[in-house]
Amino acid sequence: MRVRISYGVHIEDVPTEIEQLFDFVYEKKLKLDNQLELVEKLLEEREHEASIEAMKRLRKTLEEMDARISDVSSICEGLVAYKEQDTQGDGHEVSTRGPFMDSASDNVVQGTEQPTGN
Repeated sequence: MRVRISYGVHIEDVPTEIEQLFDFVYEKKLKLDNQLELVEKLLEEREHEASIEAMKRLRKTLEEMDARISDVSSICEGLVAYKEQDTQGDGHEVSTRGPFMDSASDNVVQGTEQPTGN
């Protein structure tokens, strides 16, 4: 079961966070390479029952990679949207919270707190 977690970082730290989140994908890629080799070997040896189990694990790894790639992509989209909004410069500050980058629902929602300029 996947659950959504969230935490706050300064906007300038988001690219580093993105890189760290993507490291998970690369680690899974290394695992995937080993799993592919195993499946290939089992199929060549006509070990079909064992290959079925290996392919199930392979598909699970692909699922984990896909989910993380989706999360990272969504966060990148939120960062790009924030930068575009920030560069449009309508003379008003962005809310004190900045954008909320919701990777689970693929939405970028502007924070609701308004800066106090009294």
